Amino acid sequence: MAKREKEGNGSKVPVQRSGQADAPRPGQRSQLPAFRAEHPLRRLREEMDMLFDRFFGHWPAPEEAPALPERFWDVDVEEADKEVVVRAEAPGFEPKDFDIHISGNTLTIKAEHKEEAEEKETGYRRWEQRYGQFQRSLPLSTDVNTDKVEARYHSGVLEVHLPRTEPSPRKRIEVKT
Repeated sequence: MAKREKEGNGSKVPVQRSGQADAPRPGQRSQLPAFRAEHPLRRLREEMDMLFDRFFGHWPAPEEAPALPERFWDVDVEEADKEVVVRAEAPGFEPKDFDIHISGNTLTIKAEHKEEAEEKETGYRRWEQRYGQFQRSLPLSTDVNTDKVEARYHSGVLEVHLPRTEPSPRKRIEVKT
């Protein structure tokens, strides 16, 4: 490979043509980097993304947001040997306001409450409306006996008891000809 030397400031500096690099000589290491260096702020960005996902990940998407976002309702799932217990803080509702159903391995809890009050007296009229909504779908890690599910609501806390079913035993299926 022909090299030219560039003169400037009284020194001679070797110049390479663009797109060409010297091949390493036997026993000599290449001058090219073995891997592309990671941008110094990439790790910070990944950690910030994870932080935001942890913080905002439980909030409903804006187009799906109910009147009050889910983040205001605490839901705890406790798994015991014989049952799964789900507790949801949902103050301001009555037992008749809840709609609870199980589809496959998903428990869905919905509650909606509408209240209107009107007072008429001489010279003025007062009219109030209140509306509350709660909805949560929870994946269940086990099969439950839907015939024995019980739900209780007391002091603003809904408690759903979901008894586990026995897993079906492993069964060999014979292949017929």
